[in-house]
Amino acid sequence: MDLKKLLDPFPIKKEAELVAQSIAKDPKHVKQLWEWCISNEKHSWRATWLMDKVYDVDPNLVRPYIPKMIALIPTLENESKQRQYLKLISCEPLPRGISGEFINRCFDLLINATTAVAVKVHAMQILYNFSSREPDIKNELALILEEQMEHGTAGFCARAKKLLKALR
Repeated sequence: MDLKKLLDPFPIKKEAELVAQSIAKDPKHVKQLWEWCISNEKHSWRATWLMDKVYDVDPNLVRPYIPKMIALIPTLENESKQRQYLKLISCEPLPRGISGEFINRCFDLLINATTAVAVKVHAMQILYNFSSREPDIKNELALILEEQMEHGTAGFCARAKKLLKALR
């Protein structure tokens, strides 16, 4: 399967879902997809989008890559890849021994005014998930969410309100 040809031009959602189902039927393609996800090729972010679609079909195929995604986040600058990786990470329990560097990066993404809303929302969910293991961050997270809500979008504020209610 030539994933590059399938993802160029950019497929519509239905096409991507069909490709994801095809990958799920033959899991050896997940490794190939991951290799393209982490490449520096121009449109490699499309592979991260497709990885999300594979997760929708069979999360077990993507779970082995979650720790690798976590390791990439602290230095990853590509916002499209950040969004997809953080979304996938937020759907899973965080592994034990998660790095402080990763958690700090999530806080940085949440606080940064130029971070895309979707990235912020996934980062806040990860931090909320982490707070059940490390309750010491609950107050800090609540303060940041309240502050960010002042200028947040409707979607951001809706998620923040839900999480604030659960934090208290």
